[in-house]
Amino acid sequence: MADYSQMCSFVMMRINAFLDHELDEKVADQMRVHLSECEECLNEVEIWTMIRTAVKKAYEPDPAPASLLEKVTARIRSLEQEAV
Repeated sequence: MADYSQMCSFVMMRINAFLDHELDEKVADQMRVHLSECEECLNEVEIWTMIRTAVKKAYEPDPAPASLLEKVTARIRSLEQEAV
């Protein structure tokens, strides 16, 4: 990791592991230092952060309708009363 382009390559190969907090602290610290000095790599991390956020949001489950919750709650109560 002597020159800038090597460090940039190092960072690019580890962006997702960095964002997932999967790197050991020494490597994560090296990346943080580099990101504080390299706007191009920081931009890449920001782009990946936005992509990951959009994907996560797109696949979030929709909340169950209130009517379903009421039916399930009523059924549980009914089963509880039968068990007594």
